[in-house]
Amino acid sequence: MSVQRSTSALSTDLPARVSVVLIARDSERTLARCLDGLAGFSDVVVYDNGSRDRTLEIARSYANVRVVQGSFDGFGPTRNRAAQHAANDHVLALDTDEWLQPAALETLAAMECLPEAEHVLALRRDNRLAGRRMRSRPGREWVKRLYHRDHFHFRGQVHERLVDASGQRAPAVRLDVAMEHDAYASIGHLFEKRWRYAQPQLHETDGLHPGLALARGGWRFVRCYLFHYALIDGWRGLVFALAEGYGSFLKSAWAYEEKRRERPGRPR
Repeated sequence: MSVQRSTSALSTDLPARVSVVLIARDSERTLARCLDGLAGFSDVVVYDNGSRDRTLEIARSYANVRVVQGSFDGFGPTRNRAAQHAANDHVLALDTDEWLQPAALETLAAMECLPEAEHVLALRRDNRLAGRRMRSRPGREWVKRLYHRDHFHFRGQVHERLVDASGQRAPAVRLDVAMEHDAYASIGHLFEKRWRYAQPQLHETDGLHPGLALARGGWRFVRCYLFHYALIDGWRGLVFALAEGYGSFLKSAWAYEEKRRERPGRPR
């Protein structure tokens, strides 16, 4: 990510000028913790796309939350649709398994200006696996989340990213704000998400022959475990690196199979 350190600090009325937008589905495990940390914001939009658990009940119990229900058409398009329901043009996009710490809210409230057309703001995200924060490189990343919706939007069915009107990646300024990310409750949850995100309809690729896909997946495992230092996270690091390799293999091999099915004369 091309980013710069922010030297500016958001004004004390930021909670009134920024809308927090979340997309949710079956998020009862983490939603309350996320919303508890957003009490200082006057406009929080929860865009629900088909929850069957207590997600809607939890969201409606918060006075500053507005619930909108709609369809899911990929992460990028759904985030953009949800942002249209925000009361403000400046949007802070969060996931329901993320939450801001009190210190992060204080930093946001102390800023003097909001980004317009020149850049977006990136927040540091600390990732957890099975209840523990990871110390290796996969455990910490910068994610672009605070933006002006008239100048930037999300693109991509999965692993969406902010781009400008011309489709170029949004330049970002790093804000000294951290949020926690409880993405994977268990090993099973981790691999289930990798399977879900590997589905061919979410990617524009012809895939790779399973043999080549295996080689690519093997390299992803090695890169994550050794070169991104996942090994320092013990068994969690090993499992995460294996999931990286599995996800890479499955995405490429699955897309290859689907493309072969679409070709005339190929055995189905």
